[in-house]
Amino acid sequence: MKEVWSSSLLIASCRRGAMRLLLSCITLVAFFHVAIEFRSQGTDLKHAQSKVWQRSHALMIENIGFYLDGAVAVDMELGQVGWKSSEAAVLRRIERIVQEVASLQSLPSPWIKGGFSSEVKSLIERVSSLDYHDLRRWRMAENLSDEEQWYVLVQSGLDELKMQLAMELNYRVNAALFASLKDALVVDEAQDEGSPYLDWLDVDVNAPLPALELELSAITSGALSEEDRSIWPSTETPELAYWMERIVFLLENQETRIMDLESSTVLSRSQPVLMPISSDASLRQLSLPQSVDISFSTGSSAMSLNAQLQLNEVMELLCRHPQIRVVCTGHADLSGGRSHNHSLSKSRAKTVRNYILQSGLDGQRVLLNYFGEERSRSMTGSDRRVEIRFYVE
Repeated sequence: MKEVWSSSLLIASCRRGAMRLLLSCITLVAFFHVAIEFRSQGTDLKHAQSKVWQRSHALMIENIGFYLDGAVAVDMELGQVGWKSSEAAVLRRIERIVQEVASLQSLPSPWIKGGFSSEVKSLIERVSSLDYHDLRRWRMAENLSDEEQWYVLVQSGLDELKMQLAMELNYRVNAALFASLKDALVVDEAQDEGSPYLDWLDVDVNAPLPALELELSAITSGALSEEDRSIWPSTETPELAYWMERIVFLLENQETRIMDLESSTVLSRSQPVLMPISSDASLRQLSLPQSVDISFSTGSSAMSLNAQLQLNEVMELLCRHPQIRVVCTGHADLSGGRSHNHSLSKSRAKTVRNYILQSGLDGQRVLLNYFGEERSRSMTGSDRRVEIRFYVE
């Protein structure tokens, strides 16, 4: 009799565990539905936001690469490599490029917090410490000239630095995603104070994952494989009622949440990272335009003669006033697919940037940016352009 009673208790306990598992599944499904509802609003806001972060990450790496490639000086006679400015200035410039791209793309605050790790500083020091001995320790390919061997050595050091920067910027992507999710889920702090349902949001990234132990006896396995006679929980169940109310609240107030999130996390307009030319007293007297548009043909990134003449004037302005910097922002109209327009706007921006740099200007004075069709103004050809906007150091 005791054996039957013990077996019945075990089966009941297993079914209660199965009930808790079912409630957890309901909760997860509810979360997925909330996420789907968020994503389906407007033009798929979350997907678009993710695309912006991916594009911004690529823009940061590309602009940092432009800067690093021109920031190294090699003295072949002395057999030494060095930065054209101090190592601290190199790190500050890299961080500034991140902030500038974040400002241009209107990224949330997690992108501009924290700075880079000591590993980045060590790799910057490593590049400046390369010398003749490192060149001899490398097993270079045969028939390479001295110039080519130095190029391979320095480029390898820069590539390692760029990879570390890319990984750390990718961490900022994850931080932005997590902050967006947390802001979307947390409602009233007073209401949720001490609530165990949001404990999972307080994540210690340095804490080890807890061990999971699951041992099922033959009796337990058999009980779980039997016909499920459980009853769907009633609406009066506290846990289920909590989550249903929460889902309804999120769906009814998501528009307000999105607006609050954007207004609280977008970079402050009162303290712009890129200063307009009107902030410089000497340039203000010249009555220079804030920006210049370079037009392109449909589906093309090739510049016309008129576009080249416009860029020649821009180059002359940059040569006369070394405090001026420009941002080349590529755009596309709505005539093609989103992916194609994204690549086309990038190609247009790079074409303009490369043309400007043919004059010998410092690459860090010309920043690359693009939006695809996201900021199209009309269905006319005015969106097939690269906007060159002027700023000052």
